[in-house]
Amino acid sequence: MTALNQFPQITIDGEPYQRGRQHGEQLKTAIAETIIFYRSIFGLPDVEILHMAEYFRKLIQSFDASFIDEINGIAEGAEIDPLWIVALNARTEILSYKNALVSNECTSVYFPQQSIIGQNWDWGRALEPLTVLMKIVQPCGHTIRMITEPGIVGKIGMNSAGIGVCLNILTLGKKLGGLPVHIVLRGLLDCRSFSAARSLLEDYGDGKASNIIVADADGNGFDIEFCDDRVFMLKPERDYLLHTNHYIGDVINLKNNPDFASSYRRFDRAEFLLDRGIERSVTGMCGLLSDDSDSELPIYRDYVADDSVHELGTVCSIVMSLAEQKMFIRKGKGRDARFFEYGLD
Repeated sequence: MTALNQFPQITIDGEPYQRGRQHGEQLKTAIAETIIFYRSIFGLPDVEILHMAEYFRKLIQSFDASFIDEINGIAEGAEIDPLWIVALNARTEILSYKNALVSNECTSVYFPQQSIIGQNWDWGRALEPLTVLMKIVQPCGHTIRMITEPGIVGKIGMNSAGIGVCLNILTLGKKLGGLPVHIVLRGLLDCRSFSAARSLLEDYGDGKASNIIVADADGNGFDIEFCDDRVFMLKPERDYLLHTNHYIGDVINLKNNPDFASSYRRFDRAEFLLDRGIERSVTGMCGLLSDDSDSELPIYRDYVADDSVHELGTVCSIVMSLAEQKMFIRKGKGRDARFFEYGLD
């Protein structure tokens, strides 16, 4: 039984369509509610949303047709038009068409020597009761554990090959037409090696405004910023790597722009704590992601009114020890919020 302060867990297995069907059946109501949320923040007519979804469907099909099989399975299980499932998976890119997405979410950290990565996922309050911890078991035995939104096939997590991924959305103020970043995240989690993950990002980086940290259990890792047709590769200059929601590889999001006040404040506070010697461990990272000492713009955030997603705050905190294949997950913020430990099995 799932406690009230834990995310519900589901397991899906088999071939792509079978996995999707199980996903859709188990999360049918939650998928419908997730679509309602995104329709409200897309702020676009349904016909326009679905037209864009058809464009992204073709991109996904060209990248890996098995993802469309999985998406079709989700739609069948949830009894919904498959284009709405595509729209969920392309939600970041669709939001860019309305220029509705200001990067005001997520603090990510990587400790390379310890092979530990983690982040706070800050997003709309409506998603907290809908978010799930999903286990995907493929026929070959490759296993993925990830935190995701109902209907979305890839997000923040780790796999049985020791690879883990974290995500920060960035802002360019322009329309994004590349392979959806959540499909890229799933592609990374499908990878059996670090080199395969790196190659994937090199081949499918265009048309995105996002930051992805990729690491493995052997201490390999990097941080990559996608800037539409440009890419900035960030490597640890100290014994940590830190990212919030402004570009570091080039001066794009200015510090004096009020839209990025939260990003810079969270970055500066986290950098201060890291440079003061916070322990490079799961405990240390959990402590960093729990810092709310900045009463106005903290790392660990209460929900506040937000123009983009109605109410914005910390939906989830996740820390992954890739060498141990363990993840530590906390739901939201509040008196009962605490980290729970999960393995891949």
